[in-house]
Amino acid sequence: MTTLQTLQTADITPSPRILWVLGQIPFRPWQALAELIDNSLDAFLAAEREGALPDNARIDVNWSNSNVAAEKRVIEISDNGRGIDLETVTLAVRAGYTSNDPVGNLGLFGMGFNIATARLGGVTRFLSTRAASDEWAGIEIDFRDLAKRGSFSAPIVKEPKAESSLTGTKVVIADLNEGNFKELRDRETELRKTLEDVYAPILRDKKVAIYINGQRLSARPYCIWNSDRGVVRDGAKVAAVLNIDRDLGSALFDVDRNQYIPGAMEVELRAKLANGIVLPDNIVERHRKLRGWIGVQRYADPNDFGIDFVRNGRKILIKDKRLFSWENPLSGEVVLEYPVELGTTVGGRIVGEVHVDYLVPTYQKNDFDRSESSWVETVLALRGDGPFLPKRRKAMGYSDAVTSPIGLLANAYRRSDPGTRCLAAPNSSAREWAKLFFKGDSAYQSDEKWWKAAQEADQAKVDKGGNTAAPVDPGEQPTDDIDIYAPPPSNGTTAQPAPAPKPAAAQPPMQQDSNVDTLTQSSTLVESLSGEYGYGKSAPLKIRAYAFNGPGRIIKDGKSVPCLLFQDANECDFFFDKSHPIVAEYPLAPQDLLTLYLAERFKARDHLSDLVETFSSIYANKFKDTRVERGVLQDRAYNIIEDLRFRFEEYLAPVAYDVLQVIHESAGDVEETTVSLIDDADLLELFLKKDPKAIKVIGYIPERTLPRLLERFPEHLLDKKVFSLPFMQIALPDDKATSRARTEARRRIQSYLEDVVSLLTSKSLIRN
Repeated sequence: MTTLQTLQTADITPSPRILWVLGQIPFRPWQALAELIDNSLDAFLAAEREGALPDNARIDVNWSNSNVAAEKRVIEISDNGRGIDLETVTLAVRAGYTSNDPVGNLGLFGMGFNIATARLGGVTRFLSTRAASDEWAGIEIDFRDLAKRGSFSAPIVKEPKAESSLTGTKVVIADLNEGNFKELRDRETELRKTLEDVYAPILRDKKVAIYINGQRLSARPYCIWNSDRGVVRDGAKVAAVLNIDRDLGSALFDVDRNQYIPGAMEVELRAKLANGIVLPDNIVERHRKLRGWIGVQRYADPNDFGIDFVRNGRKILIKDKRLFSWENPLSGEVVLEYPVELGTTVGGRIVGEVHVDYLVPTYQKNDFDRSESSWVETVLALRGDGPFLPKRRKAMGYSDAVTSPIGLLANAYRRSDPGTRCLAAPNSSAREWAKLFFKGDSAYQSDEKWWKAAQEADQAKVDKGGNTAAPVDPGEQPTDDIDIYAPPPSNGTTAQPAPAPKPAAAQPPMQQDSNVDTLTQSSTLVESLSGEYGYGKSAPLKIRAYAFNGPGRIIKDGKSVPCLLFQDANECDFFFDKSHPIVAEYPLAPQDLLTLYLAERFKARDHLSDLVETFSSIYANKFKDTRVERGVLQDRAYNIIEDLRFRFEEYLAPVAYDVLQVIHESAGDVEETTVSLIDDADLLELFLKKDPKAIKVIGYIPERTLPRLLERFPEHLLDKKVFSLPFMQIALPDDKATSRARTEARRRIQSYLEDVVSLLTSKSLIRN
């Protein structure tokens, strides 16, 4: 910049009206209160570092009720800390003031304090008292009076102590902003929940209590799977919770500017430091430690997931989802990588709490400077460099494996199909149970109900194929092989001839009706069907659903029935027999029978006129996961195809050369595959040369090619490999009969696969 001769100076001191203008900066009422709570928390954190934190440390936030005249209403934020002297009080209210430790503190005082107080009201009284003092002393800021007088000077005020032992600080705000006061008054419950989330890390430690109008805040917990749960991905277990403890090294920080020194300037300063030159007092060295965890929630939700970023005990970013996207540095395109399957209908499950005490937030404390190097290093530590989805990662030239916490979980838990393989319970049940978890219901604090429901989902898949299934995974270890639940293979032994028929026995007497006690002893509780079922505004019915295991049948009026429901007030026990012909041989599910029972009960209890409408409403509300809607079906079809690609690649690898020959038989398939491989030049070259190393091309071929590969290589895909149906296991005395039976088995699977492919043709889905 050109040096100019200074002839005279001009006074650019801002008008005191600037303090009033600060109140126009967008701050939600909860943000304004939080800014003032932060300053009290800083006092307690400082006391804790010195070993002087009181056992009853507390912060109180109170405001007048609607019965108080508008001109007399106040908002008060107080604490019982050690207090501060009058000099510190006057410094703290200066716009632009920061403490000597802006990184180590929560509150910023100065600008943040003035924005918060001006947002809430026109007059602020800031008082404090210490143990040796017999009065409260502080300063009163009247924004209108300052603007009217054109002066920044404000009066010192003092108040007598009610008790000599009192210590602490209080901020009393009057001349309240009517709109913000109304929001505090009318949305107190919502505000309390927000603050419980924002301060959850501090509230969880229970060292400092925070009260809103006399009610203590409690930490909002995370409804996540236990850390000993997990799934298998590419042959390795990926735990449901990954701990983070990363040392990002130290960096130079400018206390005056409240920011880290840019890279080039830091290199210069460190060179001077190495040569023995002392750095200015405003330049300090900060150690940067990233710690916390990333985990998997027990339920999926389109909005309720994401990473919480915590600075000195307060969440700055809540449920942040931006690290689930990758920005292409070449094009600037931002690509969502999680959730990409059922993301709009089911949502995501990845959550986490990471502590980034070294980062500096914005004045609103709702973000960090994302252009700053410490933020960039944090992102790299959490999600890694480049895309984390395998195909896109390889296409962009990244050859190394994904090892970042977010990348590992996003790949391992990208699907939420009910079952142990994806570590997921049916989501409608999972979300209902989550509500009970957050209410503190002791029966829903552990993940056992969710785990049992996942096992039940595994068993339900097997039951569709018959009643000879092995027991579900008891939970000793995770699995990504659902075939462990398949019926055991035949040992080839010849069945023994049936014994000669005995003379007809006398007609047995009528069987005794089943009762709750006997059925309970012979049944297994089904968590996914149990819970509260409601209709309208009347009290819901609490259902305990059981799968009857025998021996014998469920009996009513001397006859075998598929199900029974016993009701005692609002509690019901529902038993169903999945081996009963009406359930085993017809497309009728236990939830259909249960809903029919409940519709009849609600109709009678509430004097309803339409049984069908009642049935429909209960079913639609409780069993959303079973909804047959084209978009959902297409998403599921896409998931099936992506899973089959992975398995086809594994089992067809021994005949890779032949597979490539079959793909190249269709010019259309070759053209579409080539287009898909444009970003992966190495794999494209191998594919065009028909090199067996190009077997990974199965991940890029058109969906319609998969049925063709099944038709040509059934012996590599059936027989409990990719598909459970037998093929080579079929061996009849007559060769032609064997061939016909094998062809029928192959055609049956091929027909299903063609239906899945057909479902996808009307919708363009992005592959990742």
